[in-house]
Amino acid sequence: MRSKELNLSAYDTDKIKFSYLEIYDPILAPWVDKDVKLLEVGVHRGGSLKLWRDYFPRGTIVGIDRKLPEHFEREARIQVFEGKQQDPGFLSRVASTIAPEGFDIIIDDASHFADVTKLTFWHLFEHHLKPGGLYAIEDWGTGYLDDWPDGRRFNPRLPILRRIRSLLPESLRKRIKAPFPCHAYGMVGFIKELVDEQGADSIAAGRKAPPRRSKFRDLLISHGIVFVIKAAPTLDVHSKPIPADAAKRTIS
Repeated sequence: MRSKELNLSAYDTDKIKFSYLEIYDPILAPWVDKDVKLLEVGVHRGGSLKLWRDYFPRGTIVGIDRKLPEHFEREARIQVFEGKQQDPGFLSRVASTIAPEGFDIIIDDASHFADVTKLTFWHLFEHHLKPGGLYAIEDWGTGYLDDWPDGRRFNPRLPILRRIRSLLPESLRKRIKAPFPCHAYGMVGFIKELVDEQGADSIAAGRKAPPRRSKFRDLLISHGIVFVIKAAPTLDVHSKPIPADAAKRTIS
């Protein structure tokens, strides 16, 4: 694994304290020796940018933050930009400057607030991530924290479940169970929206609606990090059978 080849004590980043590299290593393995273009949203003191510089020896590393670290030394393979992650115009300017064909890898380690993270995700994912590219969202568990602005402690016995059962006819109450307890605050709720996107074709089947493939090739929810692989675009081809009595044609 790539992180085992590095002196991790040299990098000022909590990715090491939280053992995130053990999760990243098998996921990032296909990109390690390639000319990747990696964007990290939220750079704190810049330590993770140096980590990614050494992790991907041929890579171009780009960092953005609402306030860049003071005295951060720019390098040939590290570029940084100051701006807000919820500003689509800013995100597109950075992308068009550094990766006009799209980033290979995007990592969000910024606000950890659902509304902001969701806006950033869909803009970058739709417009500035290559097909087959990887999008990682860190620290999604903040949605379970009472002391996080948009988080809340998980309560498996929410009153809404009892309310739903009370609305069912008596004949159905014993046959139909209430929904599973479902926590949907903050980042947790946003990640569960991504699960719905992964199940796009099943949703359409349940509604007898026209099929729609997910925009995701893969969705992996791990401890601390969610990984999304972007699906390649598909082309629907509808054949037009030639009638049996059609005149023969010679093409030269």
